[in-house]
Amino acid sequence: MSRILILGGGSAGTILANQLGGRRDSVTLLTASMEHLFQPALLYIALTGANANVVRDERRLVLRSVKLVQERVTKVDLNQKLVEGSSGERYTYDRLVLATGVRTDPEQIPGLPAVYREFGNYHSGIALAQRLWSALRNFDGGTIALGQSTPICVCPPSPVEGILLLDRLLRRRGLRHRTRLVLFTPYPRAYPAQGINSVIEPLLKERGIEVMTFFDLDRIDTETKVIHSIEGDEITYDLPIIIPPFFGPDINFEPSEVADPSGFLLTDRETLRVKGFDSVYAIGDASSLPTSKAGVGAHLEAKVVARALRGDRAIFNGRTNCPMDLGDGRGTFVIGSYRTPVVPYRPSRLNLLMKHAMARMYWASLRGTLEPIFDLYFWLTTPERLSRRRVSKGA
Repeated sequence: MSRILILGGGSAGTILANQLGGRRDSVTLLTASMEHLFQPALLYIALTGANANVVRDERRLVLRSVKLVQERVTKVDLNQKLVEGSSGERYTYDRLVLATGVRTDPEQIPGLPAVYREFGNYHSGIALAQRLWSALRNFDGGTIALGQSTPICVCPPSPVEGILLLDRLLRRRGLRHRTRLVLFTPYPRAYPAQGINSVIEPLLKERGIEVMTFFDLDRIDTETKVIHSIEGDEITYDLPIIIPPFFGPDINFEPSEVADPSGFLLTDRETLRVKGFDSVYAIGDASSLPTSKAGVGAHLEAKVVARALRGDRAIFNGRTNCPMDLGDGRGTFVIGSYRTPVVPYRPSRLNLLMKHAMARMYWASLRGTLEPIFDLYFWLTTPERLSRRRVSKGA
């Protein structure tokens, strides 16, 4: 019997634990908190005032055959196959899966902690999302600047979703004509992938939303209310919405060379093994994979590693499938893979309904009860299939 240790009780770790639970292997899941947050809901808490009931007890989400332990991991020694927790407890394993997620560090950007204290954001928990909603309720006109503090973003569609939902909110409140909306990004276009950008940019232009590209955030002067870029550009704001800088897990790894300078784990893009260690895998936001850091990606990566741990051949193809709310009753999806660039996906009301349906099915998806439905959906929407369909229609 093999001892499988999973670190991290987010989407990736929970899905994997449930896929492996009940088999002959011993499966242990370590999680820093028993509160499991559905993170995509923060967008709607912050920008629509949605209900904040988006947390479940991890103990209700994991199969009984999985040993669930609340433990904050402080050190992982891959050579010794040893994991240490903040309690002083030590854990050994035969095979290890790192699903430790990301951390934010606002202190890396001068002025950002002060901005969060006053205005909040929609990537750092319920309290800060509610703070942003409160700030928006008190807003009566001026400049709202929304953008990334670094190129790495958990849920890459979220900046565009945020600015489009803001546009809708301001129009409904009769404040749009009194508001300048600015989306700033370190990338050369509004959305990094050109395929979906060809869908997004016309919408932004149509709604009068300014886009500042190649804007690498340097600092925020809260006295003068100016956002400064490394390139020397400036945005004077009345209400700033800044997506925090993301880094790899705050864990001491031995050897340290398994992580890049930002702390993300160097991961083989197909096998999902941590480079240099055949018995160690990294999935979800903690990895350095050149794909979107999003829940669907974590789900698909967990399925690949589950097959690999069962002894089956399993290769990750880099599939992304991120839903995007366009703020006008329609949605689209960011769909691509290593082999196929992101496909321009036509907006529709059905797509938005699918996004909301997927959100409602989230808790059941963690348990694995909906896998046949997801497998069918992912098969029908492979980027290769969609790309061929567009070519056949002359798109």
